[in-house]
Amino acid sequence: MPRQHDDRSADPEAPKSGAALDSVDEKLIRLLTANGRAAYAELGAGVDLSGDAVRERLKRLIAEDVIQVVGSIPAPLLGLESFALLGITVSGPALPIARALNALPAADLVVQTAGVFDIVAELVARDDRDLLRILDESVRTLPGVAQCLTMQYLSVEKYEPAGSHHVLLGGARQHPPVPRRSADELDEADRALIRILQRDGRASYRQLAEESGVPYAQARRRVLRLLDNGLVQIVTITNQLRYGHRVQAGVGVRVQGPLPEVVERLRQVPEIDVVAATIGPYDLLLEVSCADRADLYRLTGSVLRGIPGVLTTETFNYIDIHKLPYTWSAL
Repeated sequence: MPRQHDDRSADPEAPKSGAALDSVDEKLIRLLTANGRAAYAELGAGVDLSGDAVRERLKRLIAEDVIQVVGSIPAPLLGLESFALLGITVSGPALPIARALNALPAADLVVQTAGVFDIVAELVARDDRDLLRILDESVRTLPGVAQCLTMQYLSVEKYEPAGSHHVLLGGARQHPPVPRRSADELDEADRALIRILQRDGRASYRQLAEESGVPYAQARRRVLRLLDNGLVQIVTITNQLRYGHRVQAGVGVRVQGPLPEVVERLRQVPEIDVVAATIGPYDLLLEVSCADRADLYRLTGSVLRGIPGVLTTETFNYIDIHKLPYTWSAL
């Protein structure tokens, strides 16, 4: 994400770069999660700051990779039907491979991890054949990729609604029903506006008009229509490694016996945010969020292993998130 100039003169009480977020930051993030395109004045009224002060705070939060506000298109509208998480082990440095995956349009997220994998990346494809093509042409050919395990999603059994901070299943998240349309029915003006919103979900109507070449009044009308129809959703994504200071990890679970009974037990565990049934090396894929490493140890070492039917677990702890979900560019 591009770094932005951080001018705190409008809000002298804003925490300095690298400091823990204060209560105003946290409240702003909650307000943005509820309405990513809320006006600066409206956000300011919610936290007792001026609109200019709020603008500077949001610039800092974005520049420090704490949040992104992006326009997300429901995957079915784009004809995207195949979702998979890749578990990648590397020979040599992992960072160059993570950066290469970050530039891949089909990659919905890229995370460096510690544990069973060096990198996990979520791919969003039109169908299984397209997924195989992306794997062969754009992932397995990367210098340094030693092994790539593919975990295709079959169903999402748990996804907490407060999960704008969830990393896994960004592309597979269940969207509200949308009109039975395809991306082919969007004209070039719609596409130009959507591409800008995908980069910056808070882009002003003036900015949208200037960058797209669509006249201001028409750009405003088109964007409002896209939002009202649910064809574009403004999503506030929070990076929990920076916001909340929590420990996040993925856990692959192998199950002995029927899945439904195990899934029901997993749904009751508060630290588990995501439960997905998958094809591949695991029967279930979890995303967990814990207060600290001791809490993660308790969860993986005692809680999960105590559930009848759980045969084995393998954990990959999130270390550095390079690309957050909802940002695929398949339009």
